[in-house]
Amino acid sequence: MHRRSSIALRPKTSSAVDDSHPSASSFEPTMKRTASQTFSTHTSESRDAAMSLGAVQEGMSARYPSQATHTHQPYLHTHTSSLSRATHMLEGSFKQIRRKLSSSSGSTRRPSIQNLFEQPAASSSRKTSADPLRLPLPHQDSGLPILPQQQDASAHPPSATSKHISMLRRFSSLRRRPAASGPSGDFAKYNPVPPPIPSNYPVQAPGTAARQAAAAANDARQTQLRREQEQTRRFLEGDVMQNNMEEVIKDSESGVGMMCSSPINRNDGVTEKKMVDPLDILPAEITTIILSNLDAPSLIQAELVSKRWHEIASSPHVWKGVFLRKFEPTVHVSPTPIQMGGVGVGKFNKKGKHAPGQDWKRMFQARKTINRRWKACSPSAIYLNGHTDSVYCCQFDEDKIITGSRDRTIRVWDMKTYECVKVIGGPTHRPLPNTPHQLDTHKDTKVNNPSLNGTARGNEIYRVPADYHDASILCLQYDDEIMVTGSSDHTCIVWDITGDEFVPLHRLRGHQAGVLDVCLDKKHIISCSKDSAIIVWDRQTGRQIRTLQGHRGPVNAVQLRGNLLVSASGDGVAKLWNLDSGNESIKDFPSEDRGLAAVEFSDDANIVLAGGNDHVVYKFDATTGKLLHTSQRHGGLVRSLFLDAFNERIISGSYDQSIRIADYATGEVFANYENWTTSWILSAKSDYRRVVATSQDGRTLILDFGWNVQGSEMLISAK
Repeated sequence: MHRRSSIALRPKTSSAVDDSHPSASSFEPTMKRTASQTFSTHTSESRDAAMSLGAVQEGMSARYPSQATHTHQPYLHTHTSSLSRATHMLEGSFKQIRRKLSSSSGSTRRPSIQNLFEQPAASSSRKTSADPLRLPLPHQDSGLPILPQQQDASAHPPSATSKHISMLRRFSSLRRRPAASGPSGDFAKYNPVPPPIPSNYPVQAPGTAARQAAAAANDARQTQLRREQEQTRRFLEGDVMQNNMEEVIKDSESGVGMMCSSPINRNDGVTEKKMVDPLDILPAEITTIILSNLDAPSLIQAELVSKRWHEIASSPHVWKGVFLRKFEPTVHVSPTPIQMGGVGVGKFNKKGKHAPGQDWKRMFQARKTINRRWKACSPSAIYLNGHTDSVYCCQFDEDKIITGSRDRTIRVWDMKTYECVKVIGGPTHRPLPNTPHQLDTHKDTKVNNPSLNGTARGNEIYRVPADYHDASILCLQYDDEIMVTGSSDHTCIVWDITGDEFVPLHRLRGHQAGVLDVCLDKKHIISCSKDSAIIVWDRQTGRQIRTLQGHRGPVNAVQLRGNLLVSASGDGVAKLWNLDSGNESIKDFPSEDRGLAAVEFSDDANIVLAGGNDHVVYKFDATTGKLLHTSQRHGGLVRSLFLDAFNERIISGSYDQSIRIADYATGEVFANYENWTTSWILSAKSDYRRVVATSQDGRTLILDFGWNVQGSEMLISAK
């Protein structure tokens, strides 16, 4: 069969459609509609949908001749031809207006109706489709039944009058487009402007919308929660609908749609768990042990959990463990080295145990405050006046300070009142009235008691013992039972200090020159001298055990840790000795330049510090002898050293009239106190809260970092 080309099937123009008779060309009734005949396009060049449908209608007239004959009756044509021509112009104008309105939807400004009519009218090129032609078309190959509406439409094709009436109805149904000033294009499509609020719109109370929205959101959450809980319950019970499972994609690789062969026990909080406070279950003793293993910041956070947690976490039993773990010193060697000053861990009972009923939390806060003052370099100055010449040596605890001087006296000072309570010397060593002269003090001075020399109180406290030194007191050291003093008279005196009066027990004779330093433990007394010798004495009997020879110059300082002894000499070498192995040194620690005047031994016997005439402090490894680092230089000879290893501080005193405090680990100096005295620093020692230093100007200086610190009085370890 010959098929016409698509060009031949193009619909007629509007002028051709006005003819009374359709085209005489034949149309195959079995021919299928092409896409160009069935679907309309949206460009001006495409064929009009109404004409395409009209072409199919012509095909229908060929298949159904009775209907076609009824459509073109002469009576209708003769009475409507004039009306058709009259309304043709009106139809063209309406179509032009509609096209103008449609084309102006995407523009920024909508033309008015007056402008549309003022523009020259273009000739109508296409015929508007009639309403009946919008019905689904019968298709020969589809097998679909013909609807009654289609039969009526084919039996009674629309006249020209009905076409124009339909067009008027559609034109009247055109809606007013939004104002051109509002959003347009895709933005207007996806972001529509809300309509204006009518003037008679009821005004709601403030917050009504928010409350309604919150209520709706809450209802949605509750609904979703109930749905999820129901789904979870059904899943756990295995009550899953089979048809729902069939909808799951069967993916053997991913495991989607797999069923559990055994029931699942869910205990991970599908439903809200009821939280249980462990402090309500565990015994108080277990709870105390657990919380006492926390550090202080964590324990403070634990106090904020609840009232119950605050009650337990702030209890003294918990804070006792935290405090002692942080601040109680550790003993590394035996016998225990002599403790300088106080340990600052509270009171003890007669058995040496910590006294009950102490506020350990307040004590912890006090220690932290004192440590911050060390770092901030903010001590308070206290001056002790009484000696009339250089003060060479000192030692202190939390009750007293004992000093030895070139004026050949030993003085005992009360640590609480800072007054001199005892003076020990020969009958010819009594100080004169109005001595010493008043000296300058630092601006941060808190106490500067005047001297009692020559006063009634001064005479009352002066003691002349059965034995005494008749020369300068160069060194001293004491523990709970005895005190040993060394003098320029070449001897040492052992004193019993357990009573109110210091009683000399025996004198140690053996050196050929002045005794420069002494140290002791529970077994031995060690003394060193200008004669380059170190003598080991039996503490109980005062018998000389051995003499250690090896230095080639004055031995200026010694320190004892267990069976190990370290010494420093003017020959520029520090030596390590083993008291159990013989009379020979086991290791040397040489300085870089000049002689050494001071030495310190760490509590664990691992570190040796030495300082001297080259103005620096050396840090040696006691095991290998390696020099670890050298400190910053003082302005003069380093006359005194003290190591507070537990609090990680090194105290050095120098002839440059300064006291320096350095970090034990790095050697970095973080505090330097210059000119707090008027002359050389001859001795400087410290504990957890203070530095006690003696000077050539005859005064003793206390740098107190715990002055007026709340709770500091609770740290005193007095029994």
